[in-house]
Amino acid sequence: MKKIVLITFFVLLQKGLFAQDGNYTNVNGVKLYFETYGKGQPLVLLHYMTGSHEVWEQWIDSLSQDYKLIIPDLRGHGKSTNPTGEFGYEIVAQDIYALMDELEIENFMAMGASSGAMTLIHMATMDSTRIDAMILIGGTIFFDDQYRELVKGVTYETYPKESLSNMRTHHPDGDEQIKMLLDQFRAHAFTYDDMNFTSPYLSLIKCPTLIIHGDRDKYFQIDIPVEMYKAIPNSFLWIFPNGGHLPNWKALWSDKFLEVSKLFFSEKL
Repeated sequence: MKKIVLITFFVLLQKGLFAQDGNYTNVNGVKLYFETYGKGQPLVLLHYMTGSHEVWEQWIDSLSQDYKLIIPDLRGHGKSTNPTGEFGYEIVAQDIYALMDELEIENFMAMGASSGAMTLIHMATMDSTRIDAMILIGGTIFFDDQYRELVKGVTYETYPKESLSNMRTHHPDGDEQIKMLLDQFRAHAFTYDDMNFTSPYLSLIKCPTLIIHGDRDKYFQIDIPVEMYKAIPNSFLWIFPNGGHLPNWKALWSDKFLEVSKLFFSEKL
């Protein structure tokens, strides 16, 4: 009985030490939701499109022991609003910088997955002084023809039912919110100015940058992260063999991803 009580106490103590703090702030006409965990150097985690802050859950306990995590819902995702329906990675980057200003955080490290990675590319080229180090997972610097063809057919009616069920766990406003996000996803097929980074532009990025990509990513072909690696001065490239889009979310790579990420942020490799 004593053992059970002690274990329960330890679990509650851990939750108290690294408990999340959910907040809202108004930036750029949207009500942005974010959660914070832990103490230490700020580390911003940006989720992928159609996800929310919750996608980082499996790594929060470990990361929050070393860093102050700031994990927002991007505009229109999760608990964040988007009254105008406007969505682009440049404006999302402005949202995140505005959030950092609200929190009075000048410098920080960051990790972004897919849409989160594209947001960070905008942020790091807008201002080369504020991001101390970043990890880009499954990102791109432009939308090629293959990607445009894939997303052109995205609709709520044809989207896989299992994926819709998963999205409902992230988005409290239900199917109307999900439909808006899928419409924004499909709009990438016809967007040419938001993600359009050339090598000279990428050379403006000064912070250490770890680029993570799956060699079987169906959205962004392998030559894209290689081009990023060549163009970003202080960058490192980690290709996951037989990895799809966002391969670090697979059980095979999850622990190794956490280990390498913590090593990168602590030592900048």
